[in-house]
Amino acid sequence: MATQPEPVLLTNGDPGFYPALGPFLASHEVHRFIDGVPWDEDTKIWFVLKDTAGQLRGFCAVNQTASRTRRTLLESLYVLPAQEQEEALDTLVQAAVHEFGHDRDLHATVRHHIATAHKKAGFREVKTTKNMTFLVRPADIRSDR
Repeated sequence: MATQPEPVLLTNGDPGFYPALGPFLASHEVHRFIDGVPWDEDTKIWFVLKDTAGQLRGFCAVNQTASRTRRTLLESLYVLPAQEQEEALDTLVQAAVHEFGHDRDLHATVRHHIATAHKKAGFREVKTTKNMTFLVRPADIRSDR
């Protein structure tokens, strides 16, 4: 079995961003999956996961928001329907935690069916609504510094 590539980090200023994610930003399927719109804000670092053939498997973003909340958000998490959907979710959430989960608390609001990927990565449930789970992962200290 071939090793799957690691997610690639992009911003909306990278030349490969819109060719990779542009078709998904206005997709109704994506909007329903994430219960919102994956805006291409300048404050986001995107994690883009492709398979060994270069086909998109999924993406997410970490938004170090400049809004009044000043929270670091793991958001816009979407994976294409496939047999390995759970693995793609886990890979993306783990990559975001690896890059950003040491210096800042990470917050996420996701549909219930994908909250498990977050919980595996150390997020804890804060509250739920009819369709959504609100989660937070406290920052930890990097061991490599």
